[in-house]
Amino acid sequence: MCSLYVDLRPMQMSPRRVVSFLASLQALSRGARSRFVTGVPSPQTAIEAVSVAWASRLPLPGVISGENELFNDSRVDWAIKALGGVSGAKCVELGPLEGGHSYMLENAGAKSVTAVEANKDAYLKCLVVKELLGLQRCSFLCGDAVEYLKATDEKFDVCWCVGILYHMIDPVQLIDLTSQRASRLYMWTHYYDAAKLRPGETKGRAFANGTTSEAVYRGYRHQLHRQDYRGTNGLPGFWGGTRPFSNWLTLEGLMGALEHFGWADVRTQSYEDHPHGPSVSLVAVRR
Repeated sequence: MCSLYVDLRPMQMSPRRVVSFLASLQALSRGARSRFVTGVPSPQTAIEAVSVAWASRLPLPGVISGENELFNDSRVDWAIKALGGVSGAKCVELGPLEGGHSYMLENAGAKSVTAVEANKDAYLKCLVVKELLGLQRCSFLCGDAVEYLKATDEKFDVCWCVGILYHMIDPVQLIDLTSQRASRLYMWTHYYDAAKLRPGETKGRAFANGTTSEAVYRGYRHQLHRQDYRGTNGLPGFWGGTRPFSNWLTLEGLMGALEHFGWADVRTQSYEDHPHGPSVSLVAVRR
């Protein structure tokens, strides 16, 4: 242990400034102490080492984490079956959050899972999960998924794209990039439907006055529906987009983009009652 000695005499501070200065030192000292664990090592101390709350319920007996069953997700079971299995597959996962789907892919026999996460807190959680659950074939990278797909020359058997498309400024670009890197695709995403998520209505997400813009990306014409985070992306529990807003596609626009960029044999499963708006799971293969 080290001690901190500060000679206040040459500072010639007023009594009030001395009190304030000492209070600041005490706060720094408390912060330093909070970085250390004094008890027996355990999965719980590792979980609590990340300072933000967990979203997922980890498959570890007796630990306290989140509530969402992302390590036992029925969407994953459906997708793996619809894809014809992932045994021996080389996978790229965009936005793993806390590694729940990475864990399920490894358990389903994936040869490798390269998971790219832009949120620093989520990335650190993935590393904790990798250690606690002993993941051997999952690699977690800290960075932007779009930039990764643009930069890499790697080819993958499966692209796993859950909860990321509707956080994109240019969602069609992401669909294009997945088509360049993988031969099979699983995607879960929200989509814009004026009848189900009316402009200006708040259902967990706020659409900015119903703003719609026309866009063209590599010959594909489509509409973008701007969704404004209204500052929620600065809160500790926010896991989504890196920008103040994103653009949603309609379901028709999404399906058209998949076809335009060479995805075929699309099979879907709809979720109409999600609190943040309608969503869809889909699998597809490259033509």
